[in-house]
Amino acid sequence: MVTPLGIELGSRGALGRRARIDDFEVISVTVDIDDWTCRLDFPDGWVDLTAAIELDPAARAAWAREVVNSFDPLDLVASREPMEEILISLARNAKRTHAVLAAAYFAVGGANYAVFDVQIFGEDGVVLSLDEVESRLLGHKEILGKPQVSRADLPVGPAVRLHAQYQSKGVLGFGKRLSEGVSYALLVPQTSDVLVATMTWRAREHGDQFTRMADALMPTLSFVPLDGEGKPLLEDGFYGV
Repeated sequence: MVTPLGIELGSRGALGRRARIDDFEVISVTVDIDDWTCRLDFPDGWVDLTAAIELDPAARAAWAREVVNSFDPLDLVASREPMEEILISLARNAKRTHAVLAAAYFAVGGANYAVFDVQIFGEDGVVLSLDEVESRLLGHKEILGKPQVSRADLPVGPAVRLHAQYQSKGVLGFGKRLSEGVSYALLVPQTSDVLVATMTWRAREHGDQFTRMADALMPTLSFVPLDGEGKPLLEDGFYGV
């Protein structure tokens, strides 16, 4: 299928728990974070990077080969080795930014267009308000121009939504890299944690499509507190969807 903005979608491999919801295949990515867990449901085209974040270099390379081998070879235009290098780099960057959950979007042909990650912030006993969280989000030094800030009501609770352009240094500090992203920040109930989920992309000509994609992903976020043995405290499932 080709989207209105010309990005072709198709069946690609992804390492995660697959399910079908309303005739669409989704990849459910779940991660345990101290005494609670969160889950997001990604549509087809996304590759789960989470399992590779803490791997050593050899294991991460093996993981990347497995992911590329899971792609439909008839869809691939890019060669396998560069794709493996991209996956390794993305997983390495997720580790560098302390992401607890990460995924990458690949279009048919093997081109990586977007990255999604979840980060957790907070200190024991320090509970921030959404206004304080918004202020910290706006303090990001790489924001370019005036970002769009709003509030969103997600199934798990209210969130700050930030849509911004970013400017960072290029390779070895030369030149500039421009990117675009949508972030959602929310307070995790019954904890002092702040969850920040961000989707970023560099193909800004497709910004409207990726913005819609980010906004469609966030309502799938759910989480539930865990007991000392890592078991859910609620029998009726996750908060949220």
